[in-house]
Amino acid sequence: MQLTQKEKLYLQDTLSHERVSVTKCNYYASQAQDPQVANMLRNLANREQQHIDTITNLLQQAGVQPPAH
Repeated sequence: MQLTQKEKLYLQDTLSHERVSVTKCNYYASQAQDPQVANMLRNLANREQQHIDTITNLLQQAGVQPPAH
């Protein structure tokens, strides 16, 4: 798969934002008093992790090493 430099940079930036989202959702899930809220936040973290996996795969297919955490 061929990506332009701009596309690669965009995906790398998006990957960084997704990682922050996972970290925040997991943190707030651990702090939540309401089990339903905690569960919702864990589900969001899982969904964001799926986005990370997809973006990482796209970058790898393009021959780009995703940035480290």
